[in-house]
Amino acid sequence: MLSEETEVAKSSCKARGRPRSEDIDHLILEAVLDVVAEVGITSVSMEGIAARAGVSKASIYRRFDSKNKLTVAAVEYMREHSPEIPTSGTAFERLHGLLDGLRASLPSSRYGRIMVNVLAASNKNPALAKLVYERILIPRRARIRELIQEGIDSGEFPSNINIDVAMPILVGPMLYLGMWSMVDPVSETKTSDVLRAVLNPHHQ
Repeated sequence: MLSEETEVAKSSCKARGRPRSEDIDHLILEAVLDVVAEVGITSVSMEGIAARAGVSKASIYRRFDSKNKLTVAAVEYMREHSPEIPTSGTAFERLHGLLDGLRASLPSSRYGRIMVNVLAASNKNPALAKLVYERILIPRRARIRELIQEGIDSGEFPSNINIDVAMPILVGPMLYLGMWSMVDPVSETKTSDVLRAVLNPHHQ
């Protein structure tokens, strides 16, 4: 059986010296996310992930003794590496950056393809879909709420906006615009116009 040090060395010509356990964790979880993005969660197997990551199945089972624990760990890893939310600018500008990033990620990025494939398999794997929603989408939803509330407090947005209604109205079009970006009439729709239609920002 190959040692973990040998596994990592084979997987990357850049590996030098004694590898850290985190390096192998990274290879395994990246392999899981790649498979989910390319062919969906149902195609994840211990054997396939081991081959893709360049490690032995024993290395995987030492860390994750079931496919379920492996996929949960991959979701947590994806949460830590999710697209960053803008931290500077007005509330409108940051919302625009956040939503435009969401729109652009579908389906062009791995992150976007993972979200699409998880949603597509939600009827067969509702537990995973719920996990992704709770660990990844809810925190981003909370950030959208904070930005809208910040805009209301600063007078940038009208005070009578119903935030709970505004959030899905903003996110829904981004999913549609991202998924159908190859169609000219859709691609010509501006994210800023969607924001203005929903939030009616002052001085925009």
